[in-house]
Amino acid sequence: MRVFLKYTGFAFGVQILLLVLLGLIGNLVSPTVDTLFELFLRIYEPLIVLVAKLGRFKGESAIIEPAWMGTALGVLFYSALLGLAAFRLRRGH
Repeated sequence: MRVFLKYTGFAFGVQILLLVLLGLIGNLVSPTVDTLFELFLRIYEPLIVLVAKLGRFKGESAIIEPAWMGTALGVLFYSALLGLAAFRLRRGH
């Protein structure tokens, strides 16, 4: 369980750091980095689409809320997935 939590926390921190750094640098400094940020967000696209479909958002909230909620859900999901993979790999040895 400690391995799961350790790697889940590590993956969570790395994703948050990349989202913040690429987002800020891309918006404030360089369009090239903004392109990297957009590519990084593609990782979360399946969860963004899922939130958009299940959320039944209307009007302006259909534009931004699925992206925010889907990205947050994606960070949690992929962090837990990496933690589970590390747990299974460490347990196998």
